[in-house]
Amino acid sequence: MAEEKDKKVIGLYGEMRLAMELHERDWQVYRAYIDDKFDFVITKSYCTNCKKFFKETYTRTTENYTKNSDTKPRKVKAVTNLCKECEKNTLFMLVRFIQVKTSEGKTPESKNSLTTGLKNYSFHAKIRYHLADSRIFYAWIQVIDKITEKDNKEKDAIFFIFHTDDVEKFDDLSLDSYQITDNQKTSLTISNSGEVVKKGKKYNYDFFKHAKNNFDISDEIREDEKRWKIQLDKNFNSKNETKRKT
Repeated sequence: MAEEKDKKVIGLYGEMRLAMELHERDWQVYRAYIDDKFDFVITKSYCTNCKKFFKETYTRTTENYTKNSDTKPRKVKAVTNLCKECEKNTLFMLVRFIQVKTSEGKTPESKNSLTTGLKNYSFHAKIRYHLADSRIFYAWIQVIDKITEKDNKEKDAIFFIFHTDDVEKFDDLSLDSYQITDNQKTSLTISNSGEVVKKGKKYNYDFFKHAKNNFDISDEIREDEKRWKIQLDKNFNSKNETKRKT
């Protein structure tokens, strides 16, 4: 019971640290009220004209007259969210789905483990998160013990941010523990600086050098979004053309 409680506390700590990091990078962070799938949904505005991200938008209120065959023209207000820099209606909402995994780690049974600061961390991936959507990410968080200047211990965190498809770069998705039980755990020995020291025969764990604190990956415009943006532009232009004809 106590161990389960400790896991929940560590999990909440990891989620709060991640939420703070994302908020500092101008993401709006939403936590699932009923967690059946992903832990976080995060959003950010992107201006396709300025090619920049924005946390806040500029709101323009205009008054227009609408015509109806049965009534006289009446004045109505229209609110439009604009880019606060170029003030154009070219904002696109980016959405990301994040599955958070937090590991406190266990000290290996080694004579030098205490002096080298190594711990074994387990990553519990689930194949049901691997959907055909490039906006889904894992955030694997390692909770480490950091020694302060006064030789006190305090908690700190290292973040490995990667796409769900990247799991195949360090693990075998064809294992029965993935395909049948959906309960595969990958254990890696990691230092307090976030270096994976495990040497694999089949996989090259250098992948984690790029995934470490890689928050920029969530800012990349995904292929799905490029296609959706093209379709949205077509729909928008089509509506404007219809309005001009009428």
